[in-house]
Amino acid sequence: MKKSKPLISWSSDVQWLPVIDWNVKFYGAHQQQVPKNWEMPVETHIGFEINLILAGTQETVMERSRYFLHEGDIILIPPGFKHANRCASEKGMTYFTAHFNVDDPLFRQEMIKHSKMVYPSGSDENVKLRKVLDHWVEMGKQQSEYTIADRFRLQSTLFELFGLLAQIASSADGQQESIAPASMQYAKQIAEAIKATFNPHTWVDDAAHEKSLRIEDIISSLGISPGYGLEVFRKVYGMSPRQYLSDLKLHEAKVLIQQPDLSLKEIASLLGYSHLSHFSRQFKRWTGMSPLQYRQSEKAE
Repeated sequence: MKKSKPLISWSSDVQWLPVIDWNVKFYGAHQQQVPKNWEMPVETHIGFEINLILAGTQETVMERSRYFLHEGDIILIPPGFKHANRCASEKGMTYFTAHFNVDDPLFRQEMIKHSKMVYPSGSDENVKLRKVLDHWVEMGKQQSEYTIADRFRLQSTLFELFGLLAQIASSADGQQESIAPASMQYAKQIAEAIKATFNPHTWVDDAAHEKSLRIEDIISSLGISPGYGLEVFRKVYGMSPRQYLSDLKLHEAKVLIQQPDLSLKEIASLLGYSHLSHFSRQFKRWTGMSPLQYRQSEKAE
C-alpha cells in the first residue's frame, strides 16, 4: 500500500516577504582630481550616475539645465539623460562618481519621475547619501586586491543606497502619473529581450545586427502594439529602446577599450566593424572622443 504524500497547506495568516529577482550592476566607480577646464563630453547611460564633489566646483549641463555643484554637493543623473561635466574651479576639482543599474521597473519609474537630482551639502538627504558614498570613497583607497567579502560589502552598501533613494522618491509629490504593473512588466520584458539578443561578439556589422534585432518584432512578440510598447518603455526607462541598445553598445566598447592588451583594430573587429575607421567614427558620435583619445583619458585617471 502506497503511503499518501503529506498534505502541505498554509494558514491564512502566513506573512510572506516579497520575492526579489533583480539584475543589479555597479560599475565605473572612481575618484579623480582634475585641473581647471577638464571636461567630460556629452554622454548618456543605461544606468544611473551619482557624483559627489569632494573639492572645488563642477559645472553639469543636463537636458538644457545647468548646475554648479560645490564641495559636498551630490547630483544624481537618471538613465538616458544627456549630460556633460566640467571643472569650474581655478584650482581644480576632486570628485567621486559611480554608475549603477537595477532592472526593477517600479524602482526605475519612481526614481525617474519623483527623485531629486541635486542634493546640496548639509541637507538631511545629502547627509544620509554621504554615508554610503563616503564608504565607497574609503574602499577606493584600498591598496590590496578586493576580496569576495569586500564585494559583498560594496553590494550591501549599494542596496542601502537603493533604499535611501526609494525613500526620498516616495516622499516626493505622488500626484504624478503612475504606470500600471502590467505596463511595467512589458517594459521589463522588452529590455530583457534586447539584452538577450544583444551579443557584441557575434555581430557581423551594424546593419546586419539591426536587421536581426528589430525592436518592433520584439514588442509584437509580447502581443502589444509597437506604439504602446515604445510608450511604456520610455516612461519606465527614460529612453527609447533604440537608445537603450545604443547605450549597451557604447558600454561594451568602453569596457574593451580599457583593456590594454587589445589593440583598437582588434576591438573594432570584436564589435563587428569591418574597418577601424567605421568604429572610430561611431565611437566619436557617441562620446565626442576617438577611441584612442578615450583610452588615453582613462590612462590619465
